[in-house]
Amino acid sequence: MSYCINPDCQNPQNLDRATACKSCESNLLLKGRYRVFHTLGQSLAGRTFLAVDEDQPAQPGCVIQQFCGAVRSIADGQHQFNRTFLGSASIIDKLGKHPQIPKLLASFEVEGCHYLVQEYIEGRNLADRLSEKGVFKEIHIWYLLSELLPVLEFVHENQLIHRDIKPSNIIHRKSSQTSAAIVGKEHLDSWEEESGLVLVDFGSAIAANSGSPKTETVTGSAEYAAPEQIKGQAIKSSDIYSLGVTCIHLLTGMSPFDLFDIKADTWAWRDYLKVPVSARLGRILDKMVEREPSKRYRSIEAILADMKYGPTPIEVIVSKPKLTLAVWGSAVVALISLVLGSRLPSTVPESLSSVEPASNIPEIRFDPPPMQNFSSEPSLSRPAVRTLAEQNKNPVWAVAVTPNGRVIVSGNDDGTIHLLHKRHGKVLKVLGGHLGPVWSVAVSPDGRTIASGGADGTIKLWNFYSGQLIRTLDGHTDGVFSVVFSPDGQALASVGKDNALKLWQVEGGAELQTLQGITDEVHSVAFSAYKDTLFAGKSDGTIEMWNWKTGAFQATLTGHVDAVSALAISPDGTILGSGGWDNTVRIWDITTEHGPEPVGEATFAGHTDRIQSVAFSPDGATLASADLSGTIKLWAMDGGEQGTLKGHSTWVELAFNPQDKTLISGSYDDTIKVWQLSP
Repeated sequence: MSYCINPDCQNPQNLDRATACKSCESNLLLKGRYRVFHTLGQSLAGRTFLAVDEDQPAQPGCVIQQFCGAVRSIADGQHQFNRTFLGSASIIDKLGKHPQIPKLLASFEVEGCHYLVQEYIEGRNLADRLSEKGVFKEIHIWYLLSELLPVLEFVHENQLIHRDIKPSNIIHRKSSQTSAAIVGKEHLDSWEEESGLVLVDFGSAIAANSGSPKTETVTGSAEYAAPEQIKGQAIKSSDIYSLGVTCIHLLTGMSPFDLFDIKADTWAWRDYLKVPVSARLGRILDKMVEREPSKRYRSIEAILADMKYGPTPIEVIVSKPKLTLAVWGSAVVALISLVLGSRLPSTVPESLSSVEPASNIPEIRFDPPPMQNFSSEPSLSRPAVRTLAEQNKNPVWAVAVTPNGRVIVSGNDDGTIHLLHKRHGKVLKVLGGHLGPVWSVAVSPDGRTIASGGADGTIKLWNFYSGQLIRTLDGHTDGVFSVVFSPDGQALASVGKDNALKLWQVEGGAELQTLQGITDEVHSVAFSAYKDTLFAGKSDGTIEMWNWKTGAFQATLTGHVDAVSALAISPDGTILGSGGWDNTVRIWDITTEHGPEPVGEATFAGHTDRIQSVAFSPDGATLASADLSGTIKLWAMDGGEQGTLKGHSTWVELAFNPQDKTLISGSYDDTIKVWQLSP
């Protein structure tokens, strides 16, 4: 259907191929080439339309912004508006060279109205995503910030203020190169089928270097606009305010008007969260939405500095080329991962729920129900989970437990390694040496040595008893994702963001070898004593088997359809557990004559987000898995799902205590939890 864009037309709907409006007789082909289908939005500044360019053979889609009312309301006259419009169009044309900003295709004036024609970005905006899927998870907000802050920094560096940042002006670009029909196009159902956030609608943008005289015309959406912008004096940090308000709206699903307590003169957005967010994210959002500009972040650089050491979990876990993310982190991933994927809802039992406040942990005697009753017992008379809160609001990237089961080792976002008493959570030692987040920790089988891998690209070996640094292993050219000791404790395997899988001698620190022939990024590694095997989980969904002593390739395991992000070996060395970004857990018998084979019900499905960690219980009867949304699930090797543990709000790493059946979980939500799974 053709749409008439004459502002005074009373009946703008027309037949598909009509050339003149049946109501007002206006020309339906703007400038003789652009046919408009319908409106996409309207503001005080103007209107936005979806159109096609019939002057080109493929008739590509485009977005047209019309400014008519703005011309009539300019107090300084037509000449002033023309000069401002042409200046803004010139800057928008320059901005369009950024891959996350639509290209400017044309700018012109027709019959007293000014027009901008921009590239059509196929995808769905975040307002639609919120309406369809519900509130965003914390990992999605990390992903949003990691994607958009660099874009906004680029805009500000080019001396432009957007002035209309809101969910409907942020589009998750469709990753497929095959365009769907513009009319009646259906949106994709998951974030995994989309790629990259795009900031659109620069129709309200103004130059930031022109002194920004106070204007009489209020632009942008009042719900998201900073107080000074509503008064007609927008500054660069006004965009920061709008982005912050957008984030808390997506987290709560509530109108920003309802999230501000007028009587108390403060934001009350935390009261409307379904799941608490980490203290770190909360602090960043609070400062972004300060109503007094002097208290607010004044630059994007300052926000990125508070995101600490550059990469956040999202860049780390979303480093697969197929996702084509321009990230932080990737941070979440977690993290990420925003990342990050939103999945179709499914029914999952939620038997344990815990969001304890940070506090000193008292002595607690546990009397939980048997594990098999988790799904049928929604509440417990006594808590079966403790929160170790000695992390000083420090996101946790990795956890491990010493062989004697008494000490928890955590790798933290501030570059430190904490040794905590398992029972009361007291910090026994703090090891400092990494120049960025500690992404992985492992304890040697004899309990004497701690290995840590960091975002700074180094591996460090520490004396567990003294806390002294033994040596630093240099060899990776980028951050180290994972480190793991061989069963005999004599070797160490490491995998890095540089796609290298290396083997090291623990005694002496010599690099033994870099496994050759790996063509895809490796996300996880695990040793088995059975036939000196090393398993590597890869980004293409396969798991490779290598003899780590000879460096010989043995076999490839196929089953996952997305990256294998986590691997674990059963205590007896016979079963491999794998978790993937396809939301599934798989188990493999690695002792069969013809190589590893799936075991029984080989695939466990139940997670609604990407799996980040898996761990076997000491008796090998239970496999725990955790995803990027903070959900932990328990699987019986002989009977499927046993229960769901809820308590974290984002990315989780797991480790079982080898001396009992307590499960340790460390999360990017600043907490470490101890779950008592059975008497």
